[in-house]
Amino acid sequence: MSNIRTMLMAIAAFAVAALAPRAGAQGAAPASGPDPMAFLAHVKNARFLAATDLAARNLVDCSMPPGNAAAGGGSLADAPPTRIFDELYYLGTNRVASWAIVTSAGIIQIDSLDDAEEAQRVIVGGYRKLGLDPAQMKYLILTHGHNDHFGGAKYLQKTYHPRVLMSAADWDMVAKLPPPDSGEQFAGVPAREMDISDGQKLTLGNTTLTLYITPGHTPGTASMLVPVTDNGRRHLLSFWGGSAIPRELGPTGQVGRMDAGMLAYKQSFDRFFKIGEEGGVDGYIANHPYRDQTFIDGKTDRIAALQARKRGEPHPFIDRGTYIRYFMISVECIEAQEGWVRAGRPSVGP
Repeated sequence: MSNIRTMLMAIAAFAVAALAPRAGAQGAAPASGPDPMAFLAHVKNARFLAATDLAARNLVDCSMPPGNAAAGGGSLADAPPTRIFDELYYLGTNRVASWAIVTSAGIIQIDSLDDAEEAQRVIVGGYRKLGLDPAQMKYLILTHGHNDHFGGAKYLQKTYHPRVLMSAADWDMVAKLPPPDSGEQFAGVPAREMDISDGQKLTLGNTTLTLYITPGHTPGTASMLVPVTDNGRRHLLSFWGGSAIPRELGPTGQVGRMDAGMLAYKQSFDRFFKIGEEGGVDGYIANHPYRDQTFIDGKTDRIAALQARKRGEPHPFIDRGTYIRYFMISVECIEAQEGWVRAGRPSVGP
């Protein structure tokens, strides 16, 4: 466990003490039993860790009942296709992310946006604006089986023929989805090609990604460690593959769109955080740009900071302290949600 994480855990523990009057005001606990509102301490900790730069919709995970982090984001806007690191490019919108990793032997594409039209407009259009060739797309990794991540996959698969990867559990899940109502040629689920396995090394040219199965958001969400360079200097990014916390302790959901439950999510998250710490992660990206602040409005996000970066200044995506705060916010919100459910979902005031 890193010194920074230890320090932040101590700060979070200190914040618990500051919450005591508020928790009591919400509802006094019986003298002989635990405080039923004790989970609010974790909400307080998350807000403390988020400060002003990481709050936004990350704290929606700490709302009771859970909110939708994707809601309230304003109208859809395409991000400028941007080279983030020497080999990593952002090709997404203000709602959903997709990433391209350019290697010495072709391109690894991560996620495919909502549908064929977005994939063509944003991903392929972005490739061309950046001088990249979509025919060099060799792999398409789908982080999980929700249509805002696989919606454009069939178009990319049939047009450019990358090998499509998703976990076996999520391939099985999306196979149960009803056929799309649309007669559009590229609607629906792509053809199953490769199953992601836990700890899998995916190598293309000079780049190797390490993929992990992290059940929770879906039965087989895939997360990964992504090596990058900034002007030749090496870094390692953590990429958590499915952000929203399930609303029940155990698996729930309708056929074709399941989750693995809050407890599975908690276990996966803790494991993946530790893997990142052991690997030396010093930055992070996500598959929703409002989670990692990659693109929000073109003014206050990390793409804007990157574009304004001067020679010799630190990279806005690389900061160990910010990375750990980002993960610790989720840790606190997971604990808050579990505590709220176990307490019987009591009413929580503003």
